Amino acid sequence: MEAAVRYLIEKLKLKVNQQKSAVDNPSNRKFLGFTFTQGKEPNRIAVHESRAKRLKEKVKGAIKKMRGSKLTVSIRKELMPITRGWANYFKVVEARDIFGSLDGWIRRKIRDILWRQWKKPRTRRKRLISLGLKEKTAKTMAYSSKGPWRMARTSGMHKALSNGVIEAMGYTPMADMVRARS
Repeated sequence: MEAAVRYLIEKLKLKVNQQKSAVDNPSNRKFLGFTFTQGKEPNRIAVHESRAKRLKEKVKGAIKKMRGSKLTVSIRKELMPITRGWANYFKVVEARDIFGSLDGWIRRKIRDILWRQWKKPRTRRKRLISLGLKEKTAKTMAYSSKGPWRMARTSGMHKALSNGVIEAMGYTPMADMVRARS
């Protein structure tokens, strides 16, 4: 490391940032948001966990803006540019399971927003029935004391607001975008 730094500074007249430079296992380092995997299939290009965390923060910010407006328009204008850009940037990744897990998290956030927008149990019951749930199931869910985030994970919400329904609202999964480009 010392010899390489000396060569870069003295011969090539380059600046070396000592905090960012290190000799280490590739899976422990981050470069432009990418890293490498370790384990069964080592040295596959992957998304660094800090970038996934940053995407979640961006999506949370966009979703806060979406709460008071029509969801289909908000998904297209607020959410899709973020996810499309992220998927385009990280499309070279070989470890693609991150896209599926982030898509699932985003769909759960969308279900959470709808639950919040429906506000009253009477409205929730009516909407769940219109989305195809049985009367008894809809009533049980509508009057549940669980919060919106927990309700977004229930099987009833998954039946009423399936992935296909969310895609019909305008959300295109990142996994599909990446698969189409490879």
